[in-house]
Amino acid sequence: MEREKQQHKGVRHRWWKVSAHVWDYIVRESAGPFLMALSVIMFVFLLQFLMRFIDRIVGRGLSLWTIVQLITFNLAWMVVLAIPMAVLVAGVMAFGSMAAANELTAMKAAGLSLGRMMFPVLVLAALIGVFDLQFNNIILPDANHRAKDLMTDINRKKPSLIIQPGTFTTGDEIPGYSILARQVNPKTNDLADVTIYDHADATTSRVLTAKTGHLAFTPDFRNIVLTLYNGEMHEVFAAQPTEYRRGHFGTYIVQVPTTGYDFMHEGESERSGRELSAADLMKKVHADETLEAREMSNWKSHLAAFATALTSPIPPKPQPEPTSRTLAARMRDLFTPHQLTIQNDLATLHETEEDMDNYLVETHKKYAIPASCIIFALIGIPLGALAKRSGVGAGTGLSIGFFVLYWAFLIGGEKLADRAVITPFWGMWGGNLILLATGIALTWRAASERPTRFTKVVKAFWNRKIVRRVE
Repeated sequence: MEREKQQHKGVRHRWWKVSAHVWDYIVRESAGPFLMALSVIMFVFLLQFLMRFIDRIVGRGLSLWTIVQLITFNLAWMVVLAIPMAVLVAGVMAFGSMAAANELTAMKAAGLSLGRMMFPVLVLAALIGVFDLQFNNIILPDANHRAKDLMTDINRKKPSLIIQPGTFTTGDEIPGYSILARQVNPKTNDLADVTIYDHADATTSRVLTAKTGHLAFTPDFRNIVLTLYNGEMHEVFAAQPTEYRRGHFGTYIVQVPTTGYDFMHEGESERSGRELSAADLMKKVHADETLEAREMSNWKSHLAAFATALTSPIPPKPQPEPTSRTLAARMRDLFTPHQLTIQNDLATLHETEEDMDNYLVETHKKYAIPASCIIFALIGIPLGALAKRSGVGAGTGLSIGFFVLYWAFLIGGEKLADRAVITPFWGMWGGNLILLATGIALTWRAASERPTRFTKVVKAFWNRKIVRRVE
């Protein structure tokens, strides 16, 4: 009996020793593709960033150090997105190359299942996910904040960067105005062939055109001053839509209030959701919950006051009254203040809920993206193991397709959650859960090395319903 225990113990020791060597080999085989994939993906992201912003940072008189800082701060979000994709590609390449060299077959012959071969890669993916999580909570918020402050400081010194030649500005850049300039001189902040749509006043529709203009900030950076030369003004009033006014001017000054440019030192500007850690975001959420409860209480009290006004008798008509008034007019004067108060309460409540949803979306995102490292490892490994028949290139192409699909889920879920169509949890974790189910199915398929029951059902249905009907 003791001899059998010693033999069993020796077998287990040899098995663990073989497993340790195999795991060490698999980790070394996965590390190289991971670093290579991370470098390539970072290069692609950086190239995309440069192509998008090259006209805003090159040829604008910025120093080389400023350009380097701006690119360095934007590398943070690239790292967060590149790491999960690198895990996916590394799993496909490592296990695909081992499958092509029949190394996986040899490992299975030595008694190692696919699950045991996946174990070290899943552990490594979990460690990478923890690093991505810490990076997402510590490095990324500060990098996003410094990138925004640096870009704001650049725009302060060179306000013409706000206006791109041949492109209308948005409401986020210059609220209440849409400005188009065919030519922009970033060194002098001069504009040429300017068209301005002024929709700041809802009662008046105003269009300004000018041959030249000059853009500048007020000394406190709270307003944008746009000086136009040799132009025309076209106005249409909402109260009198049939009337049209046109005038010429030699010099016309437009002063637009703006926000986000009035800080004086780096780091003093208010942080948005993407510039906060998960702990800070949850503080914002708790503050919004308290504010929401207070606003809900105010809404209920105003609603009760409105209900009381509805059920109260209408005061008698004063005698004599200077002008005759109908009962409907008297009721409108009585109830309108309550209606306006309730509408304001609902609008404020909606803004608070939207703000809270935005913070929750960012909070879930900080955990959902790092968690995708494990999910992508669970997808990449079976794709690589099954790539023996179709080639590593096909597996790599499928891995890119999975990442694009995940990216679509992430962006779409964020938009739907911000619009309160779905909850922030499902918006950020829905894609993870779908890909997790896909990864489990692929792992089962690769481990069993035979078609799953679902595959058999689909194939039987195809042969019975489609092929026979075509014949």
